[in-house]
Amino acid sequence: MRLFRWLTLAALLLPAPALRAQTPDSLPADTIAVDTAAADTLPPDPVRDFVYDLADPIALGSAAALGLWDHLGDEPEEWSGDAGGLWQRMVSRAGGHVVGTSVRHGLAAALGRSTRWEPCRGCASMEDRVAHVITETFTDRDDGGRRVFSEPFIAGTYAGALAPALWHPDVSFMDGVQAGTLSIAFTVVGRIAWALLEPLAPDARAP
Repeated sequence: MRLFRWLTLAALLLPAPALRAQTPDSLPADTIAVDTAAADTLPPDPVRDFVYDLADPIALGSAAALGLWDHLGDEPEEWSGDAGGLWQRMVSRAGGHVVGTSVRHGLAAALGRSTRWEPCRGCASMEDRVAHVITETFTDRDDGGRRVFSEPFIAGTYAGALAPALWHPDVSFMDGVQAGTLSIAFTVVGRIAWALLEPLAPDARAP
C-alpha cells in the first residue's frame, strides 16, 4: 500500500483523542487525582467511557471520509466499485478504530488505569502546556492516582493500526507497524498544536 494512504490510515486514529473537547477546570497534572466536582464531569465509569470513545463522531466521520477516499481511488482493487464496495471500505477504516479503542479500554480496565484526558489548570507558559500534553499522552493514572506509563495507549494504537492486516488485501504487518508509529507521532503533534493554539481561543476547551 502506498505511503500516502498509510499516512491517512494512521491519521484516522488522531482526531478523536486530539480534538475531543474536555472540561478545562481540573486540578494540575501533577496532583494525585482530578477533582471531578470542579471539573464538572461524572465520576469515572469504564463502560460509559468506552462507549463514548467507541462512538466518537469525529473518529467515525473520519472513517467514512477515508473510506470514500479509498473508494474514489479504487483502493483496494479487489473490492467492487459499487455501493457495497464503498460500505466495505468505510467499515474497514472504522474497524481499526473499533479494535484500537477496544484494546486500549480493555487493557486499561485489566490494569486499573484511567482512560480520561486530564486537563492542566495553571499551565501558564507554552513549555508547561507542551510538557503536560506529552506527559498526559504517554501516562495514565493507576488505582492509587499515581502516574504510570500508558501501555493501554501504545497497545491500542498499534492494535488499531495492525487490525486491517486481517482483512485488507493490501495491508501487511509492517504496514501496520508503520501506521501505528505514525499515528503516535501525529497524536503528539496534534495535541501539542492544540495546546499552543487553544489560548488564542478563549472559549476553546483543552483536548
